[in-house]
Amino acid sequence: MSFGYLLLGIVVGVFSGFVGIGGGILIIPALVYIFHMDQHRAQGTTLVALVPPTGLLAFLNYSKAGMVSWKIGLLLIPGIFLGGIAGSKFAERLKPRRMRQVFAVGLFILGLWQVIFALEK
Repeated sequence: MSFGYLLLGIVVGVFSGFVGIGGGILIIPALVYIFHMDQHRAQGTTLVALVPPTGLLAFLNYSKAGMVSWKIGLLLIPGIFLGGIAGSKFAERLKPRRMRQVFAVGLFILGLWQVIFALEK
C-alpha cells in the first residue's frame, strides 16, 4: 500500500506543478475511494502532504521564472489564512457523507466554470 501512496504523490506532484491545480482535487478522491479513508482524514492528510513541499517548490520555480504577482499573492494570504480556519471549523461539524457531497459539488462547479471559460477564449 505504501507504493500506492508514493505513486499517487508522484502523479499529483506532476499535475500540481504542471497546471497549478490544487492537489486536493486529485488526492482527496483517491484517498477516499481507492484507499478507503474517510473524507475528513483525507482532507487533513492532503494539507500536510501538499502545502509544505509542493507549495514551496512550485512557488520557487514560478518565482524564478518571474511568474509571481507578489502584491496579489500577499493580499491573498490573510483571506486564505482566516478562510482556512473557518472552513476547517465548519468541516468538523459535517458528517463524512455530507463532506463528500460538498466536495463533489465544489469540483463540479469549478469544472463547469473552467469548461465555459476555456471555450470562450
